[in-house]
Amino acid sequence: MKLPDDQLQRLALHSAFGLHLIAKWMAGRTDVDPEIRDRLSVHIAALEGVFAFNGHDWIREEIESTEAALQSH
Repeated sequence: MKLPDDQLQRLALHSAFGLHLIAKWMAGRTDVDPEIRDRLSVHIAALEGVFAFNGHDWIREEIESTEAALQSH
């Protein structure tokens, strides 16, 4: 499947935001393996950098909050 660049960018943005929502949900749970929490935290930090670099800094506070919650357990 070959997508035009604008559709590929939208797909990437929505996929990244979806991952963030799953990480946010997992951050509030006490039964998540600490290794998974650590790995998700790294990926969420990377997503934050990509979002900010591409002008999507509107989500920075929410992503930082999720990252902190993942690291707090």
